[in-house]
Amino acid sequence: MNRRTMITLSIAGAAGTLATTKPVAARISRSSADDSPEMQAAVTAGVSYFGSRCEAQAASCRRLEAAIRTGDLATARNAYIEARPPYEEIETLAYAFEEVDGDIDARPYAFDGGETDENFRGFHRIEVLLFGYDDVSAALPYAIRLNQSVAELKTQLAERERFNAAGQFGGMLALTNEVAAKKISSEEEAWSDQSLLIFKHNWIGACSQYLPFDGLVTRADPAASRQVMVAREAALATLKPYFQSGVVAATPYTEVAFSERRRMADASNRLRDAIGRAGRSLGVDTASS
Repeated sequence: MNRRTMITLSIAGAAGTLATTKPVAARISRSSADDSPEMQAAVTAGVSYFGSRCEAQAASCRRLEAAIRTGDLATARNAYIEARPPYEEIETLAYAFEEVDGDIDARPYAFDGGETDENFRGFHRIEVLLFGYDDVSAALPYAIRLNQSVAELKTQLAERERFNAAGQFGGMLALTNEVAAKKISSEEEAWSDQSLLIFKHNWIGACSQYLPFDGLVTRADPAASRQVMVAREAALATLKPYFQSGVVAATPYTEVAFSERRRMADASNRLRDAIGRAGRSLGVDTASS
């Protein structure tokens, strides 16, 4: 069972969000042709936005590789942090490119050998090397491989048949649930201490995929639309004190009080539930698609 399937299964515990649960592949097996033309347009708009974010990701990963090549640890660490936001948004749709997602963003626990497994690569391998071991030179081959993986991601984002409305909403639900259920406990960015940056861009990414559907939701259930917008603003507001204008990096997560972490988790759960209601208003059945 892969990471995305595990996360999706955890949604079953969210009261009122999903009535039943199946592995990701089973839940999104239906064709995008089953969606109405309006739904297809919303899916296309969301995926197209992530295409532009992938371009930004490619550029930032090239800068990361260049920074690592300088051999300067501080420069490489800063480039790593600045490279993180785009994919943390794009991973909303990881159901459609699970293998590439693993290459880019899998954590050590996804591999039998943990941190020393030869298949452990991507951002988190680079994070361990730069922040855990202060080893710039060892990170270079992983930075090169990361650029190759991002190029493959760009190709797969252009394959429109991979995506459909049930998958989009399932991805939004899975990611907002993951923030509260797993990432708040700091299994994310344990070495760079930048977990807040991940929460922020997970929420931005999930909401970016909701927004193309919002006109349809407003027509079907205006209150559901308002609930998503309120929940989005409330979630981002929990992070506002920890970011400075024009600076990508956040306050180190280890400096955040447990009471504030609880507020963030609750906000992510409310955003998840609001998105679930919006999806149901459109008849998007993420539990049985």
